[in-house]
Amino acid sequence: MKKQNKNNNIKFYFYFSCIVLLPSIANAQFTLPTNQLPNLNMKPTLSLTINTQAPLPSAFVSATANLSGITNVSNPSFSWFLNGVAQKGASGVNKNTFAFQVGNLGAVYKISLNASTPNGDNFSDSISVTVSDFDLTWDANSQAPALYKGKLLPTQKSVLNISALPFVYSPGTKTQLTNSNLIYNWYVDDKFSAGSSGAGKSNLILTVNDYAGASKNIRLEIKTSDGAVSISKSVEIPIVGPQVFIHLTDSKTGFPYGVALKNLTVGPISLNFTAQNYFFNATPDNLRWQWLIGDKEVDSGSEKPWLASLNLANIGPLFTQIQAIVKSSTNELETAGATINLEVK
Repeated sequence: MKKQNKNNNIKFYFYFSCIVLLPSIANAQFTLPTNQLPNLNMKPTLSLTINTQAPLPSAFVSATANLSGITNVSNPSFSWFLNGVAQKGASGVNKNTFAFQVGNLGAVYKISLNASTPNGDNFSDSISVTVSDFDLTWDANSQAPALYKGKLLPTQKSVLNISALPFVYSPGTKTQLTNSNLIYNWYVDDKFSAGSSGAGKSNLILTVNDYAGASKNIRLEIKTSDGAVSISKSVEIPIVGPQVFIHLTDSKTGFPYGVALKNLTVGPISLNFTAQNYFFNATPDNLRWQWLIGDKEVDSGSEKPWLASLNLANIGPLFTQIQAIVKSSTNELETAGATINLEVK
């Protein structure tokens, strides 16, 4: 009988312990650390965001008002100001965006906003921008006659030099940022050129490997280290082949005059032709000229840098083709020619 009583006591003690412990476990489930309690003192705020703080001249700027920390509040009213002037057309209930067009380089604009809610909360904020820009220019090392006033176009194996001249301001000020404070990110045909990019790297040099008819797309993004300024421009550079044009020769100067010839009809006469070549990468002493009448090569007259002449005396009636061909002795791919149809009646 004593052994049976002892077991009963053990069972009663275990049951009693479970009854005592259960309330403690239940209370622990509703105890939260202090840092997890909701912040009942959080105040609503207003902030302005803008698509750019360094717009290009004549670009559109868009500002957006953001109310945060407010729940269950509808129909807030917004009053917009530009350089202190009320923008009545852009203001009103739920009108939380404002867009405008900027003017010339260096102009400063301050966008201000007052906002109110039906429950009496009032907010204000402002942000400023300065119109910025940069010039993006390029040149190729291809050659052309001295009298040529046009753009030197690149051919295959030409070296391109692209340069940026920035006029970038600290947002909201007339302070122009120096070159060393700007980061230049260069992209060639949409591929980031890491080796040519970085702080102060306002030049990009590259060798063209494309054939005639292609083009190089160069894009430059200029930024500040804090990201406040970011402007971008691109330029499309056409790739051409070397070219030759045949003109009549001015008897007084010995240089070509008039338009390039394709077809020429004359009476019996002496004719002097001058051929010019453009956009070769080779230097003049590495160029070789050749004149053909029909299929036969003929001796040409004197050759000058980028010029070659052909003199025909006392031509009788005929119909033929005249060709001028020029080749580079250092690059067989650099060759060009021109043909005219000549009729002597």
